[in-house]
Amino acid sequence: MPEIKKSSKPDAPFIFLKWLVIVLSVVMILGFLFLVTILGIKIANFNKTPQPLTEPSNSDILITEGKVESINVKDGLLTIVVKVSEGYFEVSVVDIKDRILLNQFFIEQKKSFYNE
Repeated sequence: MPEIKKSSKPDAPFIFLKWLVIVLSVVMILGFLFLVTILGIKIANFNKTPQPLTEPSNSDILITEGKVESINVKDGLLTIVVKVSEGYFEVSVVDIKDRILLNQFFIEQKKSFYNE
């Protein structure tokens, strides 16, 4: 019976495919790590934007003339309630740190049948 000789060399296309898979895997892993690193740096620096050094040009806050019913300071917010006229109130909310008027609204007080 004739002896079948086994080739000691693997086929060339299989070697090429093996190296191609290795190279592409390494490139994909390095690309993923690069992407994760860049996104991590961007997220870490997201809230570190510098605040403007200039003061606001107009930091005066005007409140309607009337009787001041209450003034409340809590969590850096100043809340002022002014009685403008009979049954009408103005509520102003001011950020103390930035001296910005955050919200201002009017409330109409009506009599309720349930509270009599």
